[in-house]
Amino acid sequence: MALAVDSQLWRKLERFEILPLGLHRGRQIGHRRSPSRGTGLEFADHKEYSAGDDIRYIDWNVYAHLEELFVKVFEQEEALPVYLLLDRSASMGVGRPSKLHVGAQLAAAIAYVGLANQDHVRLSLFADGLAASSKILRGKTRIYDILELLDGPPEGATDLGAAMEGFSAATRLPGVAFVISDFLDPQGALAGIRLLVGRRFGIHAMHLVAPEEARPPLSGDTEHFFQSSNTTARLPACRAVGQKCRPRQRPGFPRPPRNGRVALLIDLPFT
Repeated sequence: MALAVDSQLWRKLERFEILPLGLHRGRQIGHRRSPSRGTGLEFADHKEYSAGDDIRYIDWNVYAHLEELFVKVFEQEEALPVYLLLDRSASMGVGRPSKLHVGAQLAAAIAYVGLANQDHVRLSLFADGLAASSKILRGKTRIYDILELLDGPPEGATDLGAAMEGFSAATRLPGVAFVISDFLDPQGALAGIRLLVGRRFGIHAMHLVAPEEARPPLSGDTEHFFQSSNTTARLPACRAVGQKCRPRQRPGFPRPPRNGRVALLIDLPFT
């Protein structure tokens, strides 16, 4: 599943940036404003000098006017942690192009936006657990590390709870997390997502749906096969609407795609 490199697209993506969901606290210097006071690049305010303050930041111009010591306070500029979590379970192989291919394209584009803005980007692949992760990457040239990790087939069952638990355990610093998946987990998808919310991650859930999943040619009660878990269940497929029969739509489920492509539902942010 090799992804094409489009230099014109990369240049267009450089105009964008990933906005944090609220203020954050990074560990390394970047270009984003933090609520923390420190010795960054941008002047914020003055405060009265007290014992222990760095005398290098005494404002002698203020002292000349007021004959009182004040020190300059700056706003710290910190890097934004950006995490991409892509579902590569067997169910993501459905569709033409497949949901995995579309998800990989989304992950690569979002990753490049972060890398171009000097954010700290990490890509993780998951199925019934955390399958593989990149290192923390920074800078536009590291997009090739992302593309290399994205080149793989869909395989395995889906267990979002185990995957998110593994990711959370391996990630110390919260940040913005993009979860790209079809969310076809027999055990439910919300528990894993809520785990990250509890860890103070800013969650963006990107839900992929193939046309044949959204509008299956079925009627009455039918037996559904869940590819991810290799299980079956008998469910009502649709209900009569006028003279047509359409699949039932769960609340919050994306509308069926009409253009023959994978549909995308983005919840920004997840709460």
